[in-house]
Amino acid sequence: MLKKFSIITPCFNAEKYIEETVRSVIEQTVILSKKAELEYIICDGNSSDRTVEVVESIKCHYKCDFIKIISEPDLGMYDALSKGLKLASGDIVAYINAGDYYNKHAFDVVLEVIESEKANWLTGYNVFYNEKSQIVEVTLPFKYRKELFACGYYGMGLPNVQQESTFWSSSLNNLIDYDYLSKLKYAGDFYLWLQFSKACDLKIVKSYIGGFKFHGEQLSSTMVGNLNAYQVEMRSMVAKPKVHQLALAVIDRILWSAPYKVKKSFNKNGILSYEESLQQWM
Repeated sequence: MLKKFSIITPCFNAEKYIEETVRSVIEQTVILSKKAELEYIICDGNSSDRTVEVVESIKCHYKCDFIKIISEPDLGMYDALSKGLKLASGDIVAYINAGDYYNKHAFDVVLEVIESEKANWLTGYNVFYNEKSQIVEVTLPFKYRKELFACGYYGMGLPNVQQESTFWSSSLNNLIDYDYLSKLKYAGDFYLWLQFSKACDLKIVKSYIGGFKFHGEQLSSTMVGNLNAYQVEMRSMVAKPKVHQLALAVIDRILWSAPYKVKKSFNKNGILSYEESLQQWM
C-alpha cells in the first residue's frame, strides 16, 4: 500500500507567494511518479486578496483532487495549522508556509528514510533563499537533544529546527494538544518539536529538503519584534536550564560550526547520509 503525505499550508493574503509554494508540493517527483499519494490541505484565514483564487486555478489546471481548501476566519497561523493537522489522514506529515518551498525531490528522500525505519521525525539542511528564490545559505545541523528542547535552547543560543525541512510520522500527532496549539501566536513550531522530542529523536538527513524564503518587504524591525515575542512564548513552555545543560549547549554550539566529518563523528546515529555503494540512507 502506498504511503500518503499530508502537507498543510496555513496562509492569509498570500497571493504573491502561494503559487510557488503550491507548485513545490504538487510537483514532487515521488507524487508525479505515483510512488506515494498526496493530501494537500490549504488553510486560508479568509483572505481579502486572490489567494484562494490562485490555488483554485492551480487545482483546476492540474486536476488536483488531492488539494483541499479551507477558507474561513481563524485566530492566526497556528489556529489554521491546528485545523489542518486534525484533518490530516496521511502517514507522513509536514507543513510549509506560503512563500517557502520544497526541493522537487524532497519527498523521495523523506519516503526512503521513513520507510527504512531510520527515523520517525527528520529534518535536512537549513536552507535560506533570497527574494529571487536563489539559495543564499546552507547549513547542516549538528544535533538536536531532548534535554535541550526541554529547556528551550533551540532558538535561544542554538539554531532552531528549520520547519520547512521537517517531516514526521503521523503517529506523533497524538502528542499534540490542538487547543493549546491553536492559541499560540509565534512559537507553535517549537511546541510541536517539544512534544515530538518526548517520543523520539530528531534525525538529520544530509540532503536539501526545503527552505525559508526572505521577502524584500519583510522589515528588520518587525522580524526582531517577532523574534522577541517568539522567545517569550517559547519560555512559557520550558523549564529553566540547569548548569550542565548550559555547558552542553556551549559545546554543541561549537560543534554546529564544525566540518561535516566532525559532526558525524560526534553524532554517528543522528546524521543520515546517502551511501552510494548500498544505495540507501545510513
